[in-house]
Amino acid sequence: MTTHGGDAVNGPVEPEGPGGRPLFFETSTDELRTKLQGQGRPELAEQRRREMRRTRAMYAALAGLVAVVCLVMMGVRLGQGDALGVWVATYGVGVALGGWGFVLARMGHTRWAMMVTCIAGALAGIGDSPAFR
Repeated sequence: MTTHGGDAVNGPVEPEGPGGRPLFFETSTDELRTKLQGQGRPELAEQRRREMRRTRAMYAALAGLVAVVCLVMMGVRLGQGDALGVWVATYGVGVALGGWGFVLARMGHTRWAMMVTCIAGALAGIGDSPAFR
């Protein structure tokens, strides 16, 4: 087999590093080990844990707020003497979904918690609409 310059080669050519050694053997196993251990920087993992904890707390607070608002609105409307109707069911389901969103957020399922909380908020808006007065 010949190369581009016409020189004969008997085997595969490996790129060479300084001193004529192949690049593959340029670093020792100790150097590789220290590089590998340096990749898992503990401060980044701790920062990510803190951020996830804050996210769960924020979603749990939002879901709890939606549930409390649904309860308060139900109490206000019942206190005003409104007749029972569909609005009670929408507020009741809003309270239940807000509570479930709180539980999901505390368990770490933040996407599901946000979805359930949004549905609870939408039901609270529907229950407060003039169509149900």
